[in-house]
This record gives sequence, structure tokens and C-alpha cells, in this order.
Amino acid sequence: MAIKTQLQQLIANYRSGGEALAEAVRGLNEGELLHHRLPEKWSIKQIAIHLADAELAVSFRVRNILSENSPPLQVFEQDNWTNTLDYEALDLEAALQRFQLLRAANSELLERLNEEAWTRTGEHPENGLITLEGLIAGQIAHLQGHIEQIDVSLQDYRSR
Repeated sequence: MAIKTQLQQLIANYRSGGEALAEAVRGLNEGELLHHRLPEKWSIKQIAIHLADAELAVSFRVRNILSENSPPLQVFEQDNWTNTLDYEALDLEAALQRFQLLRAANSELLERLNEEAWTRTGEHPENGLITLEGLIAGQIAHLQGHIEQIDVSLQDYRSR
């Protein structure tokens, strides 16, 4: 029973990320959204759109882990995506909606799983063997790390 409660909390934390990202960027002006703390750092807008695109990859990974035996998990070159896809020209609101919808859809799928499914694995080329539970926990941490970056970027922008 404790494991089930732990997984329910994990899913709740994962699902709530959709609103957490929206809250982190809500009401920001264009200067704040496009500010680069350092030339090589992403802007807040780039971070938010990166998170939406990363969630596309996670959605695919979750389904691969559940439907195949230890499948290879595709990676993507995030800096290439950010630059080549010109994240700063994309619609932020659409990206936030996409992120929230993907988190909700993935959460709905995760809520239906039995405990054994959470131990299924995939092979990540950089991180090695990862369980479904580890993947979801990693996404929670990934979002939190980027929200912290957003906060640092805002502080930097507002201190100038």
C-alpha cells in the first residue's frame, strides 16, 4: 500500500508541473521572456518551449517503455532544437498548453498502471537503464531545475 501511495504522489507531482510552468511565466513581459542572463544561456521563453518539446519526447518514451521490452530511448540535441526551430519565434501560449495537455494525458495513462509496470525499463544512451518510475521522477526534477533557472533569469533581468 505504501508503494501505491508513493506512486500516486509521484503522479500528482508530475501532473501539477503543467500549472507550475504556466505560473512561472504568467504575466512576464517580452523583455523578461527574451532575456539571456548570459549569451550561451537560454531565455525564459526558450526554456518553456524546450520543456514542451521535451514532454513530447517523454510521452514517446513512456509508451515505448510500457509496450516494448527495455527499448532504446531516443535522445535529442536540445540546443539544436532550440536554435534550429527558433524557439524565440514560436508561440509561448501554445507551448504552455501543449505542455499541460501532455502532462495531463501522460498522467491519465500513468494512473491506470499497476505497480509492476513502474519497474519496466528503457535504455537511455547517456543515462543507462532507467525505470518508468525513474523517468517520471527525472521529469519532475527536470522541470524544477528549469523553474529555478527561470527565477534566476528574472532576478538578473530585474536587477539591471
